[in-house]
Amino acid sequence: MKNSVNPEVKKSSAIILIVIISFSLIINCALYFSFNGIKHSYINGRAAVIGKITETHPELANALVKASFESQNEEIIARGNEVLATYGYDENIKFTFLPAINAAFKESMLILSVLVLVLGIAILVLNYWQYEIIYSRVRLLTKASKEILEGNYDMNIYKEKEGDFAKLFFGFNNMRTIIQSQMIDLKKEKEFLVNLLSDISHQLKTPLAALIVYNDILSKPGLNEENKNRFLENSKKQLSRMEWLIKSMLKLAKVDARAIEFCIKENNLNQTVEDVFETLKLMAQRNEVQLWLDEASLSGEICAEYDEQWLEEALINIIKNCIEHSGGGNVTVSLEETLINTKIIIKDNGEGIEEKDLPNIFKRFYKGGKSDSVGIGLSLSKSIIEAQQGYIEVSSKVNEGTEFKVILMKNIK
Repeated sequence: MKNSVNPEVKKSSAIILIVIISFSLIINCALYFSFNGIKHSYINGRAAVIGKITETHPELANALVKASFESQNEEIIARGNEVLATYGYDENIKFTFLPAINAAFKESMLILSVLVLVLGIAILVLNYWQYEIIYSRVRLLTKASKEILEGNYDMNIYKEKEGDFAKLFFGFNNMRTIIQSQMIDLKKEKEFLVNLLSDISHQLKTPLAALIVYNDILSKPGLNEENKNRFLENSKKQLSRMEWLIKSMLKLAKVDARAIEFCIKENNLNQTVEDVFETLKLMAQRNEVQLWLDEASLSGEICAEYDEQWLEEALINIIKNCIEHSGGGNVTVSLEETLINTKIIIKDNGEGIEEKDLPNIFKRFYKGGKSDSVGIGLSLSKSIIEAQQGYIEVSSKVNEGTEFKVILMKNIK
C-alpha cells in the first residue's frame, strides 16, 4: 500500500489493467470465432452422415436429425461408443484422424500462440518503459550530484508532486542547498582568514617597526641613562599595545568564526553594569569622566539571559569608547525592560560622531575622522552581542554626544 502513492505505480498499474482487459476481450473474441468454426465442423460432420444415410433411406431423416442434435441418455451414448470402438474410434484417437477437429485445434492454438506472443512483447515493452522512467530519474540525480561536485548548484532537478521520488528529489534539493550554504560559509571563512591575517600584519607593522628602531638605538654604545629609560618606556608601551591588539583580534576571530560556546543564562543586569563600572573606574578618572547608572530608569533588579563574561567585554568596549570621546563629561547607563526585550542604553555628552561615519563605526579597523584608536573594540562588541541573538543601535550628533542601545531579546514561550 505504501507504493500505491507513487505515480509510476499508478500509471503502470493502470496500463497493465488496460492491457489485461484488452487481451481478455481479444482472447474471448478469438475463442468465439474458434468455437464457431468447431460448431460449423460439427454440423457439417453430422450433415454428411445424415445426407449419406437418407440418400438410400429417406424415411430415417427425422430420426437421424433427432439422434444427432438432441440430448441422449448415457445408455445410448455408451452403446454408440461400443459400436465406434469396434472401428477404432475411441477417446484415444488422434486429432489427425478427425480432419475438422484437427483443423479447429490448429487454428485455436495458432491464435492463442500469437496472442501470448503479443502479450509477452507488450509486457516487455511496458517493463522497459517503466524502468526507463525510473533510471532516467536516477541518471538525473547522478548528473546533478556531479554538477554539485563541480561547484554548479543551479541545475534544475525534475520535481515530482507525490511519491517516493518526490521525497527523494525534495531531500536532494535540501542537501544541495545545505552543501551550497556550507561552501559559501567555507569561502567566507577563507576570506575572513585572509583578511584577518592581512589586518594583523597591517596593525602590527607600525609598533613592530618602532620596536626595531628602539632596539637599534638601545644597542648603540654611549646612550645615556635618561634616553635609555625613555626608549625602554616607549618599547613597553608598544609591547602593551601589541599585546592588547593581538588579544582583541583573537577574541574577534573566535566570535566571528563561532568558535566560542556562550554560556547563556539568567543574570542580574544591574550587577553586570556595576562590575563594568568598577573595571573602568580608573580610566574614567584619568579622563575626568563621570560614570552614572540612571537609577530613575530602574524598577528594582532587572534580569536577562546572556553570557555575563562576554557581555561585560562588549559593554567595556562601548563605554571605553564613550570615555575616550567625552573628556570632562558624563557617561550614563540606563536599563529598560519590555515584554520582548531588555535594553542597555549608554549615553555620553562628548564630541559625537559625524553622520558619514555612523554606518562604519562597527567595521573592523575603521577609524573616524578625529579618532586615533585602532578600531576594533566596537566591532568586537557588535559581534559578541549579535552572537547572543541581540543587536546594537547607535545615534549621535556632533558636539552633543552619542547614544548606544544594546538590545537583548527575551525567550518568549
